[in-house]
Amino acid sequence: MGNPLVSVVIPAYNRPDTLKIALDSVLAQTYPNIEIIICDDSTDDRVQEMLGPYLGSNSIIKYYKNERNLFLENWHKCFDLASGEYINYLMDDDVYHKEKIAKMVYFFKEFENITLVTSYRQTIDAYDQLLPPIDATARIYEETRILDGKMLGNLALTHCLNVIGEPTTVLFRKKDLTERYGVYKEKQYSLINDIAAWLSLLSKGKAVYISEALSYFRRHPNQNNNTLGLKAFSEWLDIMVASREDGFLDTNELFKTALHSYRERVKNYHEFAEDIKKIDIMLTTLD
Repeated sequence: MGNPLVSVVIPAYNRPDTLKIALDSVLAQTYPNIEIIICDDSTDDRVQEMLGPYLGSNSIIKYYKNERNLFLENWHKCFDLASGEYINYLMDDDVYHKEKIAKMVYFFKEFENITLVTSYRQTIDAYDQLLPPIDATARIYEETRILDGKMLGNLALTHCLNVIGEPTTVLFRKKDLTERYGVYKEKQYSLINDIAAWLSLLSKGKAVYISEALSYFRRHPNQNNNTLGLKAFSEWLDIMVASREDGFLDTNELFKTALHSYRERVKNYHEFAEDIKKIDIMLTTLD
């Protein structure tokens, strides 16, 4: 099978310093057949200026500066420009372990019906220092496992947590993502677009969870999770309901667990009053 082309796609935005670290981590990969697609949604030229020396000496890097801010469409642009059989997003403030791509491609080559490969991700701070895990990034298993896709999806849905990983964490086959990145059941999710993509992939096959840290998730004051705050939860209820069409949350008990988990997270916030009413009605019909 050789070494199929892997496209590392980076939707960049105003972070030249951390992007440089992220880019260096891709260039240090042990896997020999990679292209790097950078679509720059920045409001200034700092990213473009930082990339100047790289573009002159690395033919595997392809850079595109957007004429206007594309936001979610920038993610789609990255995907469309990718030529690889496999795609791995890389957030411009995260980092790859040098063997990430090689260790993940192995599972696609050696096992059948794999649609998603993820791993434990090590949390780091703004200065690359290791941090203890948060709830979502805690190690799921102590050993590497091949899992039923719906089982891994249910684990995320019943806890209302992205235990699968941020965009940086997951490698997938391009042809398997049949809806646009972040689109699930024809709805574009903006706050949990990664979960939407993962559920689409997990509905089609098996997943691999690698227990060693193959990527580094940076936590810092300016990242989206901090600026969005509680709003990041607002799309979970819709995706829980939609996921049942694909066989996720396929028993009443699993669905009730997911609804209770969501309700518990938002119960003290008045802006979620309508969601709580919907949940209470659904729970009544399930009893």
